[in-house]
Amino acid sequence: MDLFTIKKCFNCPNRVANLDNLVDTLRKMMDDSEFNTRLSAKIDTGRPLHHQMFHVAVAGCPNSCSQPQIKDFGLQGQARPIVTGSCNGCGVCTQSCAEKAITVQDGVAVIDRSSCLSCGLCARACPTGALQIEETGYRVLIGGKLGRHPRLATEMLALAGANEAADALRRCLDIFLSASRPGERFGSLVDRISFK
Repeated sequence: MDLFTIKKCFNCPNRVANLDNLVDTLRKMMDDSEFNTRLSAKIDTGRPLHHQMFHVAVAGCPNSCSQPQIKDFGLQGQARPIVTGSCNGCGVCTQSCAEKAITVQDGVAVIDRSSCLSCGLCARACPTGALQIEETGYRVLIGGKLGRHPRLATEMLALAGANEAADALRRCLDIFLSASRPGERFGSLVDRISFK
């Protein structure tokens, strides 16, 4: 029995990242780290309870249907938009942005990076192609959990490549397996050791 879960959102039109190969890579990493054997040595209740397992979620976009914000380790697909010189200030992008991260100033779209979720909807809506996706990647989230003491996941990396995301999981697994107390959730460990 696996002592971990990997949940992937379905392939919807909002997806900005391909998840299939990444999920296979993450599963192989869990197996190669002998995660099941190493974690079972820390569980003394026989059959593991849901909260004693390590939960991974991979989402193709910031809508996060697989709920990476409440998992031990989560990835959220991101597409970082930029405005090119051909913007005519039509404002279609401002209407497509639910975060209101885009305004038109002096006839040109301007992106507020502090509000932008990097969903890529503005680039898809742009009728002139002036908004382009500069870079795609994954937001790496760690330490989320529900239960008696819920905790939203903390951002570990922004716009990480697939290899960086896989390395982040490897690092988290190493810390979890070596430093966690029996029955301790990863989110509690993240808080206890101030890991980020």
